[in-house]
Amino acid sequence: MFSRLSEKLGDIAHKLRGAARVSETDLDATLREMRLALLEADVALPVTRHLMSEVRERALGTEVARSLQPGQVIIKILNDVLADVLGGQRRDLELSKIPSVILLCGLQGAGKTTTAGKLARLLLAQGKKVALTSVDATRPAAREQLQVLAGQVGVSYIAGEGSTAARMAKSAVQQAGRDGHHVLILDTAGRQVVDAGLMAEIRDVADTVAASERLLVLDSMTGQTALQIAEQFHAAVKMSGCILTKTDADVRGGAALSVAFSTGVPIRYVGTGEKIDAFEAFDPQRMAGRILGQGDVVGLVEKIQSSVNEEQARKAASKINKGQFDLEDFAEQLGQMQNMGGMASMLKMMPGMKLPQDALDKMDDKPMKRMQAMVYSMTPKERKYPKLINGSRKRRISMGSGTNVPELNRMLKQFAQMQRMMKKMKGGKGKRMLAQVLGKFGGGMGGGMPPMPKM
Repeated sequence: MFSRLSEKLGDIAHKLRGAARVSETDLDATLREMRLALLEADVALPVTRHLMSEVRERALGTEVARSLQPGQVIIKILNDVLADVLGGQRRDLELSKIPSVILLCGLQGAGKTTTAGKLARLLLAQGKKVALTSVDATRPAAREQLQVLAGQVGVSYIAGEGSTAARMAKSAVQQAGRDGHHVLILDTAGRQVVDAGLMAEIRDVADTVAASERLLVLDSMTGQTALQIAEQFHAAVKMSGCILTKTDADVRGGAALSVAFSTGVPIRYVGTGEKIDAFEAFDPQRMAGRILGQGDVVGLVEKIQSSVNEEQARKAASKINKGQFDLEDFAEQLGQMQNMGGMASMLKMMPGMKLPQDALDKMDDKPMKRMQAMVYSMTPKERKYPKLINGSRKRRISMGSGTNVPELNRMLKQFAQMQRMMKKMKGGKGKRMLAQVLGKFGGGMGGGMPPMPKM
């Protein structure tokens, strides 16, 4: 969502990074560039003015004047101000009550029902006993859809009883308490537009169940309208946070920067795709770093921890140490890289990786899938002993994987080189050799992935 803004602000930060001196004239020129980038990204004008004035005021202080690297200090100032605009510090959900009720509200089509399932999955992974319920009696099959989602995620669905939304909600909360659930996520009805009836219903439900959290689900594709919706909902029903959906879409995303600052409603979570696991907590500090092209090491580590199978990783490390890394292990590592979102997703989060957005967009993970297909078309013995693969076996493997013999030959040759390097990966040279290996595999399958940039 922030890709265009990130590219422009990242370029500005890159220019400043090596500056030995930054004069007031240079600073004003830089701020003009930043102002244009923010306005083009749909950031509200009052927010843009505040951000610029804060950066200028801090940048003209003694901290920068006395610094040996004023460019670096200005980047730090910009990072801090941007993080403040995004909401300051990350805020976890208030879940001390049992059951704690999380009320989701928003306009129809914003993605409330899917978000309820995603949030339930996230809390379940944190060890919470979660249940879902819906009080939406206006949209056909709304409750049935949430019940199906609950089954997919592996949490309970509670069907509240009553003639009104508030009564259904109260009934569901009582049932959740009897069943010992830690959290009840309550999905409310939506409308095409904000109206008095919708607000009264949500207010009634929130007050009846004493909701611990009132989260507004906003479609990030609605641009400046998202800010207006947030202001209207917050004025009628005091919100404790918002969730941005569809942030993977090619939108300017600047309105999202304006929501927390203009309404005081912090962004708590973001939906990053259609899949049920494409959902993550929003951290203003880390998001500011990503927008400025400084990466997100903590986010990368969290992604690795949640995606990588520890047992497989230990097994692979042991085999590398013994020089026994085979094609089966290689295919598993390719699969785990795809689980983390692919090469482009990982590079975006790595500090120092200044790659153009166009290059990241063109980065294709299909070569990894093709290599996996080749390996999985082999017999277990062939994966362990690639030297057994003769001409007839190559034709069989190529046909089974939908590839061709030259591609297979290329992959086998590269893997043989990789095996030789793996045997030497003891001591200080290991990391450098691994980077060389990744570069070879990245650029060797028809240009799908560029070689790994220098770190």
